[in-house]
Order: sequence, then structure tokens, then C-alpha cells
Amino acid sequence: MRGTDRYKQFRILPARCGQLRVVLGAAPAKDLFALSFADVLHEENGQGYQRPFDPRHAREFRSYIEQAGATTIPLTFNLRGEEGDGWRLSRGSGAGTSKLWIRVPSGNRRSVLAQVDCQHRLGMMSDCDIPLAFQCFLGLSKWEEMSIFSVINAQAKGLSSSLLDFHTTKLVSDLEYTQVDLFIAKHLNDDRESPWYGKVKLGGVATQGNVRRISLRGLQSATKQLLQRCPVLSDPSYTPMQKYEMVREFWRAAAAIWPKAWLTPRRYLLLKGVGVTAVSLLAADIITVALSKERTLNAETFREFLSPLAAIDWSNTGPFKGFGGRHGANEVRHDLFTKLFPPRIAKLQAN
Repeated sequence: MRGTDRYKQFRILPARCGQLRVVLGAAPAKDLFALSFADVLHEENGQGYQRPFDPRHAREFRSYIEQAGATTIPLTFNLRGEEGDGWRLSRGSGAGTSKLWIRVPSGNRRSVLAQVDCQHRLGMMSDCDIPLAFQCFLGLSKWEEMSIFSVINAQAKGLSSSLLDFHTTKLVSDLEYTQVDLFIAKHLNDDRESPWYGKVKLGGVATQGNVRRISLRGLQSATKQLLQRCPVLSDPSYTPMQKYEMVREFWRAAAAIWPKAWLTPRRYLLLKGVGVTAVSLLAADIITVALSKERTLNAETFREFLSPLAAIDWSNTGPFKGFGGRHGANEVRHDLFTKLFPPRIAKLQAN
């Protein structure tokens, strides 16, 4: 270990939790706070994986734990990296115990103690001497750590479903085959050629202003309905990437046809749940008709189909005001469809 670095020493008990090696111990809350960090998801660069810090939640825990008789389950951490400069174990003098040394973060020497399940229990404990028990994994990768976090928090109250979906996109290697709707939704946010690039709420720390529209879960749900409604997109001859490109090209056309609603989403319903779902359902209709006419499925074709709808009023005070949920989206889609297609096409689509 580097001679200029400072370390905190803990008496711990080596153990196993399920299939993984851990150490068990207890320490003043302020020491655990000073040594550790929460790897919060920052949506602008996709780094991190945890929900944003909630001060109210953290204050409530501090208020509780300071009461007589209060307790909590052990905090869960992971020591990142291999044993060495950041942390190390040494055999202690007590029977069955060892010593754990953890480097104190300073300057460019970052913390190696990641908070896996304890962010809000430690968030307001910087000056608190109350001892807290902890369990710490040793040397898990960030992806292994994220997987454990997802398992622990899958049913947690207040945990964003979009954040769990984001974890899935990182942890599932064949996502395009197992959840093509989620694959498409996430790719819409990540692809620089997509009008959704960087504009989907992933469940982490959002960027400021109006740039964030619908959640990842909402866009995934709308995409799933598009795929289910458009039988040609279930044809195995289309690869997941080809399906994605069809959906992306449609949204490029939609952004071009309704630029004002796209660029100022807080004043319009287009990029809220009801609008995204309704337009996704309409996309399934248009793709089906376009293929029946042997048209190329690109942005130019979709703009041609959508152009009669350019004057649609998507404003919050317009004709779709008060529409919500799946039923509302169906109503909006029906209104758009009847304006777009003659009765014989509508009848064919109904059949």
C-alpha cells in the first residue's frame, strides 16, 4: 500500500453470503459515510446505476435510527478492484477474525467502497457516531454489483421501473432477441441518428430543462404495442436491427412533421405517454399499409404518410386534453387514423 495514503482499519469476520465471499463488521456511521460512495446513474453519459439521492428519505432514516431501540439490517457494500492499494485483508489476532484496511479517499484517490444497498441510510450520517453493521463483497465488478442491486431492489417502493429497465439493457447480453421492445427503446436514446437521442428518462440524475420527454419504461411499452400491432415486424426475416431502423425512421418523420411539439414537449402531448403510445399505434398502421404498397420504410416515406396530419393540435389545451392511459391513446390513434386513411383502408385495417 502507498505510504502517503491514509487507511481506516476495521475488525471483520470473513464469511460467505450465498455463493459469494463477504466480510461482516460494524463501524460508526460517519466512518462508513466518509469511506463510501453511491454510483448514481447520470443520464447524460450513462455512467452509474443507482437512483438519485433523496434527502427526505435519508433524513427520515437518521431521525429513526437515533431513537431508543432503533436498528436496521446490515448495510451492503462492495470493495471495488483487486486487493492492493485500495483495500486489503490481514489475519487478526482474535479467533476467526481479520483486519480490513480501506483507503480514505482524498484528491485523485477515489473511494473504493461502493454502496450497494445503503445509500439513503448513510446519506445524512456524516457526523453520526451510531454504529451500523455491514456486509461487504470483495472485488465484484461494477456489472456484478449492479446485478445484485437490481435483485435487492426489484420490488423496492419508489425505485424507478425505468432504472430497472436500464439495468436490464446493461446486464442482458442478447437483449435484442429476448426483449426487442426494450432493445429498440434504449437504442432510440443511444443512437445519434435518432430524434430521441439523449432525450429518454432512464431513472437516474436527469439533465436540466426540457430535453427529457418520456421514460424508458413508457417508450418500451409504446414500442411493444407497435410491434404487437404490426404482424410484419414479428416476421423472423427482419433482424432486430432492421426492426429498430424502421421504428427510428418513423420517429424521424414524426419529429419533422410536428417540430414545435417535439422541441417544446412540456407544452404539448405528443411526447407524453398518451401521445407516444397513440403515435406508435399509428406507426403500426402506416408500416402495414406502406409494405402493402411496396414502399421503402424510410423517413421520407413516413413523412409522406404523416404530412396530412401536420396541422394536428398536440397542445395541452387542444382536442386531446384530458386523454390518458391506454384507452386515451387508442382514442387519439383512432382520430388520427380516420383523418389519414379513407374508409376502405380503415375497414381493411380493422379486419
